[in-house]
Amino acid sequence: MLSGTKTLIVDDNPDVIAVLSDFLAFNGCEVHKAVCGREAIDVLAKRDIDVIILDVQLPDINGINLIDTIKVDRPATAVVMATGYYDPNFVIDAMKKGASDFLLKPFEFDKLLLVMMRVIRERNLLIEKENMMQNLEDKRKIEHLNRALQKKIRELTTMYHISNKFNAINIFEDVYEKMIHIVGETLDVRSCGYYVADPEADELVLYTGHVKDGGDHGADWKRVGLPDEFKKDYRGPRKHLVRDNKVYLPLVIQGEPIGFIMTEAKLNGGNTPTTLDNDIFFLRLIAEKASTQIENRMLYESLFENILHTLRSLIIAINRRDFYTDGHCKRVTNLSLALGERLRISEYEKDVIRVVGPVHDLGKIGIPDRILLKPEKLTDDEYAVMKSHSEYGEEIMSRFEILAKEAKIIRHHHERYDGRGYPDRLAGDDIPVCSRIIAVCDAYDAMVTDRPYRKGMEEDAILTEMTRCRGSQFDPVIVEAFNEIIRDGYDC
Repeated sequence: MLSGTKTLIVDDNPDVIAVLSDFLAFNGCEVHKAVCGREAIDVLAKRDIDVIILDVQLPDINGINLIDTIKVDRPATAVVMATGYYDPNFVIDAMKKGASDFLLKPFEFDKLLLVMMRVIRERNLLIEKENMMQNLEDKRKIEHLNRALQKKIRELTTMYHISNKFNAINIFEDVYEKMIHIVGETLDVRSCGYYVADPEADELVLYTGHVKDGGDHGADWKRVGLPDEFKKDYRGPRKHLVRDNKVYLPLVIQGEPIGFIMTEAKLNGGNTPTTLDNDIFFLRLIAEKASTQIENRMLYESLFENILHTLRSLIIAINRRDFYTDGHCKRVTNLSLALGERLRISEYEKDVIRVVGPVHDLGKIGIPDRILLKPEKLTDDEYAVMKSHSEYGEEIMSRFEILAKEAKIIRHHHERYDGRGYPDRLAGDDIPVCSRIIAVCDAYDAMVTDRPYRKGMEEDAILTEMTRCRGSQFDPVIVEAFNEIIRDGYDC
């Protein structure tokens, strides 16, 4: 796709040059290198360069200033700026001087490839357009070229849009549903959907999301069995299939099909479907991006489950020391989820509680038995040691990079709304909402449960105490919602 493209890399970092050179050469580019501005100028004097990847910070000449020198003699040469940070002012200055695009370090090779394809196509079309304007007098040919240029720009813009949409998908979001939305936003189709394997029914099942009048898409879901004849076709060649006015394109993970995406073309006039060529081109890109996202999700879920298994093992170790912790954590988790439902928190926040709730006292594994298992009330010094369990819990959780946010929830579940809690004395909305929810449920369970040194409190007395402490120890909105679910008869 980049075969024969003469590319100049200008960067004072030899590692960057080495990585880019290997990647571009692998994709067919003729690669030239320069470690400073003056060396780049020397190369340009001797070579006809198509694309320059230009670092902003060079030892002798600022990269943006170098654009002026390049564009004087080489106006058709595409310049892609490379920088370690995003600065809108830099982007504006670079574009004004003639830069075609910019890339952030460290490079994302998928994005680099898309940028290279786009600037090369734009350069080639620009050159072709300039030649036509110089050599052709026929205005209709020039107009045709302009239309072709606009079409190519729209295609590349659409490709960029698709890539950005998939890159923005959160790991907790439904990839299939997002895929349907992206199809609806990108293609002018009557409906779209996907087939995926149903292990229980041992068949592929269709889930369709219709694109409605006015541009709305999603919501109208169906579950339909796949015809045997089509199933046979699908198990064969791994390519797109066309039936009537429908296009089917496989979703493939590690070389194996897991299903496919389908679009139904709109009818143009009578019963004639609109052209499907562009649909197939963009669907292939969407299918590839979706397959990658689905595979990443599967890997994430596998890794996440292994981590949770490890944490559960640590909790078992705590429970063998302190039986109260086991029942307490389960009750706090269930109560926190019920409270979160009443507060209408997001599904992501509910998932966080499902992970954090059972292990919010994980740090107690670092508390000595003489303190953790003491049957009497703790002394001030002993209580100071006990308070460190929230920090121990965060330390353990943060060893797993994908649980960094959950680790912060554990760290802050003993903060107070008025800023007098521990360990960081956060206040108000600076305390994560999941920590504020768990704090209320944690306190309630501690008060209602019998302990060796005291009897559990009556429910009415607890609610009175919770109300008294709203705005000081607890978030008043959360306390109000909590009192509602307890009075509604929540079974703790």
